[in-house]
Amino acid sequence: MPPRVLVTGANGFSGRRLAAALRAAGGHPVIGSDLAEEPHALAGEYLACDLTDPLAAERLVALAQPDLVYHLAGVTNFAPAEVIGRVNVGGFSNLCRALRQSGRPIRMLTIGSAAELGQRGAARLPVTEEAPCQPDSPYGESKAQITQLALAEPDDSSLGIVVVRPFNLIGPGMDPRLVLANFALQLGRIARRQAETLRCGNLDSRRDFVDVRDAVAAYVALMRHGRLRQIYNVCAGKSHRIGDLLDALMTLAGVHPRIEVDAVRARASDVSDIYGDRSKIARDTGWQPALSIAESLDALWAWARTQT
Repeated sequence: MPPRVLVTGANGFSGRRLAAALRAAGGHPVIGSDLAEEPHALAGEYLACDLTDPLAAERLVALAQPDLVYHLAGVTNFAPAEVIGRVNVGGFSNLCRALRQSGRPIRMLTIGSAAELGQRGAARLPVTEEAPCQPDSPYGESKAQITQLALAEPDDSSLGIVVVRPFNLIGPGMDPRLVLANFALQLGRIARRQAETLRCGNLDSRRDFVDVRDAVAAYVALMRHGRLRQIYNVCAGKSHRIGDLLDALMTLAGVHPRIEVDAVRARASDVSDIYGDRSKIARDTGWQPALSIAESLDALWAWARTQT
């Protein structure tokens, strides 16, 4: 029998692309799961589930009967701290418990975040998987807790977990509150003459961006070849100045509006520069990014110009 695959968070930015890619590849049943009763433009088998409910997690596992689990469900740093802990850590714990109780060997890939690192972890560049973590936000703390739980899974457990640590993902449909999506959507309004000024935070910050399509390919490669109880950076391996990426988006949009720096958007806790080391994932899987930052910005702008 071909392995059955469960993708949690299948309605999300990365989840819907991963589920689509797995189904397009064929060869095994793919079940998507998320909070909504109905999938958002997601073809194929789908099961609604709130993972913060232990019984719901057990029902999901009983119905899906997965052999492989991509755990992408969770909330971002824009949610209240209490919600972040309950959904991210609680949901992960409930899902793991249900998977263990199934009594079958299951391989799981769970998504961490570069937000786990904090300023201490980003002090030495490039950031390796062994960097010390001291998260500066409730979101980063929740992801650090999940990582530690995953790494502590016993060797003889029926559940084998690989931890992915993606850096900043970019692509069409990304959260509009994130910096590059926010810029692109503001430029769309300016191009339509609905606004004149672009508001921003610190343009001198530097970040490591990886296209969501490349990230999905990395997840699939790590499910196949990643070592259990290991962390893998998914990153481009270099950083870009935010102001330079804004300049590139303005060129694509054909507008150069007045820029207004908003102090509220510039968080004092933000690190000035961060980029990862991707040698570990390259060594174990052969993965490397296929798309340039220019191609990612092209796709982001093509999406933003269609938004109203």
